[in-house]
Amino acid sequence: MSADRLIHDATASTKGTIYQLCVAVQKCYEMIAGQKVLIECQGDITIPNSQQVETKHYSDTLTDNHPNIWKTLQNWMQDDFDAEPYTSLILYTTQQFGERAAISRWNGATSQERLEIIEAIHRQAEERKSERQNKASNMFLLQRDVLDLSRRDKLTQVIEKFVIEACSPTLPELHTVIKQQYIKGILDGKKDDFLDALIGFITQAPATREQRWEITYDRFDKKVGDLNNLYCRETRVFPRKHFNSAKLPDGHQVDAHRDHAFVQKIQDIEYLPVIREAVRDYQGTVQTINGEFKNYEVPPSRTKNYADELVEIFEKHYRVASRKCTGIIADSQSFFDSVTVEEPREFEGFDRPPMAFRNGLLHTQLDDEEKDLRWRLENI
Repeated sequence: MSADRLIHDATASTKGTIYQLCVAVQKCYEMIAGQKVLIECQGDITIPNSQQVETKHYSDTLTDNHPNIWKTLQNWMQDDFDAEPYTSLILYTTQQFGERAAISRWNGATSQERLEIIEAIHRQAEERKSERQNKASNMFLLQRDVLDLSRRDKLTQVIEKFVIEACSPTLPELHTVIKQQYIKGILDGKKDDFLDALIGFITQAPATREQRWEITYDRFDKKVGDLNNLYCRETRVFPRKHFNSAKLPDGHQVDAHRDHAFVQKIQDIEYLPVIREAVRDYQGTVQTINGEFKNYEVPPSRTKNYADELVEIFEKHYRVASRKCTGIIADSQSFFDSVTVEEPREFEGFDRPPMAFRNGLLHTQLDDEEKDLRWRLENI
């Protein structure tokens, strides 16, 4: 099958639908108590007595004669649409205004100036038609319908409330906006799942045509609360991606760490069998701190505090073991074992971390020559 898109490829249409649902999520977050968001009722998105929103996910420019302008106006001038209850009628589009588009002045213009703008656009279209002596285009007929004098009162009412939100965020940008502005207290690594769950909630259309597709403030508030409880609880699980007790590093990985101080300090007590395990824990801890903690918004200070307390405990154990030392090598190896099998303490913001993380973090401290830590005991 050709890799080219099929003539009737629905990708753009599907993106438009997803975009509409994401805007609906944003509008749900903006609701106040007592409000509701309607989907596909009077238009794409409706907040009764407040906003009527048409969403457009387009990549081309918004020119004076673009259908998105004129079809939106035409839709809101239908006999069965009452603009009176709304404070604003919004065209929410990802398009940028064309460089010479007179419509770009729309939001800052008065109602009379807005009428003059669209009348001037239509006159220019009429002049071009006369010069070419060609058949009236669909766009020309659409503009004529919007500007029909018999419906001028309706047009005046619509354009007074009509707002063009051009350059609105694209679909990926809107995802980011929602996650950053509204999804609070959830780890970055879980925010996509949280948003997907919200979109799934929004897409639950009514079972029958008689029912309205609506999301009330109370329903949305409860859903967000349920998701917060779910994802906040899940985020307390310590990231264990880089800790696999059954997988030890190969010879090349161990050799790459031979010159590290923490490995040399194990060699000082002639405890070669534990070096591979120590390298595994060290690697897993470094990868977790540098990679996974970014997804969990763990500030460096939290790791430093944990490491500082770990060092303090280690030094106390070291002094006790040194006082009891009778044979340096054997007792140092026993000291290593007793320290590395201790149950790890809680790490702030998570449940108890794996023992390998605690041991790996201890190895990073032993790797720091300034701390002067060692496994080899002294006779005191």
